[in-house]
Amino acid sequence: MTNQSSLLRRLLPFLVIIAIVIGLLALMRLMQSEPKVLPPKDTGFLVETTQLQPIDLTVQVYTQGLLQPKHRIQLLAEINGAVVSVSDQFVVGGHFKAGDVLLQIQPADYEVAVSRAQANVAGAQAQLELEQAKAEQAKKDWLSFGKKSKPSDLLLNIPQLKGAQAAIDAAKADLKKAQRDLSKTTIKAPFDGTVLSKHVDIGQYVNVSGQLATLAGTQIAEVRLPLTAENIQQLDLQNTDLAQQPLPVNFSQVNGPIVAEGRLVRIEPEKDPQTLVSYGVAEVDKPLAVGLIFNSFLNAAIEGSDYKGVYAVPSTWLLPKQRLPLLDAEQRLQLQPVNVIYQTSTLSYIQSELSADHRIITTPIQFPENGMQLRLKEPLPTAPDNMTDSL
Repeated sequence: MTNQSSLLRRLLPFLVIIAIVIGLLALMRLMQSEPKVLPPKDTGFLVETTQLQPIDLTVQVYTQGLLQPKHRIQLLAEINGAVVSVSDQFVVGGHFKAGDVLLQIQPADYEVAVSRAQANVAGAQAQLELEQAKAEQAKKDWLSFGKKSKPSDLLLNIPQLKGAQAAIDAAKADLKKAQRDLSKTTIKAPFDGTVLSKHVDIGQYVNVSGQLATLAGTQIAEVRLPLTAENIQQLDLQNTDLAQQPLPVNFSQVNGPIVAEGRLVRIEPEKDPQTLVSYGVAEVDKPLAVGLIFNSFLNAAIEGSDYKGVYAVPSTWLLPKQRLPLLDAEQRLQLQPVNVIYQTSTLSYIQSELSADHRIITTPIQFPENGMQLRLKEPLPTAPDNMTDSL
């Protein structure tokens, strides 16, 4: 008993302290107020935005091709004979004007043929006049006999008269042919041009259809330009009459400045069977005068339509189905459908759906939905006015 009292006295201070702590905790719990439960705040997806300024745009399509003469012919002999003279310009690289004499074939035999044809015409004319006189005399004789009936054609020398008329027609035709053959002994240039290759010289005998030279016109050259379906759409060629409104083309040599201006004048009616691309044909006036030579490889920039007040938007900002993410006044996502009128490798050009006040979201959003809450990462910067791409 004495031991239990002693143990109780030892534990009593500890029990008192525990009771006091429990009492204090209970008192604090009674005095503490219930915490208010706040609704969760929608902070939104963190994004950056920018604003764009409108620019003016000229659509350009880049392609390339070889410069070729528009007129290129094989000059052939139309008669037989020996070449007796050639022009000083009848050399490879020589230049000539339309109508210039390039070479002369021996005309003597053809001059003789003309003289003979002229003599035949004179003889046929004399025979015709003789038959006409006979016919008139036969008619007078018939009337002098006082006969009332109509004389026969044979009596009036009509068949002989017709034969004489046919003979003179044939003689005149022979004379024209002889004169034409004589004119062919003088070979003249059919257009302004240059000699690409030469195959005859003085003293050489040529036959009919013998090749004399290869000539190329220098007034107009052509360049065949490959165009993809996208190029044709960018230039709106389906709705453009190139015969009435050819498109300007600037030509430059590889890694060089613009050396000539031309025009796209037509689209070939079929695609290349191997590459399945279409070809446009551009013309260049007097290419040799600006230092170009045929078979030169040229870069071409075709100018299409002009647009005022368009916006150059990086293509990475666009969402599928040509939608642009915008931030509205309540900082919510607005998916704006846009009309892309032209695209390059990095930029898309948009017309009419935007204004300079629109805030374009530049931060990628993985699952964008109209009306989703957003918040800005920083104050709105303004994109520079010259935000363009090399067209």
